Amino acid sequence: MRHVALPFALAACDLGSGDGDDPGATTGAVACPLNDAWEPNDDPDDPTDVDWYSVSEWSAYHEVADAYLCPGEDDWYRVDVAGLGYSVHYLHVRALVKDAGLCGAACGEPVLAPGPEHTMTVEVYRADTHEPLTAQTADGGVLAFSGYGDDYAGVLLLRVHSDSATAEYPYRLHVELRNYEGEDECEC
Repeated sequence: MRHVALPFALAACDLGSGDGDDPGATTGAVACPLNDAWEPNDDPDDPTDVDWYSVSEWSAYHEVADAYLCPGEDDWYRVDVAGLGYSVHYLHVRALVKDAGLCGAACGEPVLAPGPEHTMTVEVYRADTHEPLTAQTADGGVLAFSGYGDDYAGVLLLRVHSDSATAEYPYRLHVELRNYEGEDECEC
């Protein structure tokens, strides 16, 4: 697992060479290298391995709590589901920009105004084939989605990026794999 302690883990990105003319270009941020402790992870062939913690017979999860995304940057993470030995596979992904709360104002949590500066996309792929499995994009700083089935039983790649030239923020990524079907509910 790659964890590098950097004294400038959440330092602002130097965007001097980025002109923002190509909002669809998210193939790595040369202008924003090593901006968090998970770097380098801008390539699907060299993602950061994420170990599960709090593993039980029912579920396992991991939270990337200290990541940072700059315009034009891709963050790739790899999670090994096969090693859990589950018979069914329910993947739940939650991604939060800055201090956004998953449950929002109803639970007294911060709510970010929708806009390009809060836009994020998370995509899930099979690592062996690079086949896309599921994805979500949101401009309000909160993503919450799930996937189910045997395609989620092996090694997965998760790609975090934004096609917005103004999106630059710290984020949290929570990945959970369950051995049962269950709902996610906000409990205030």
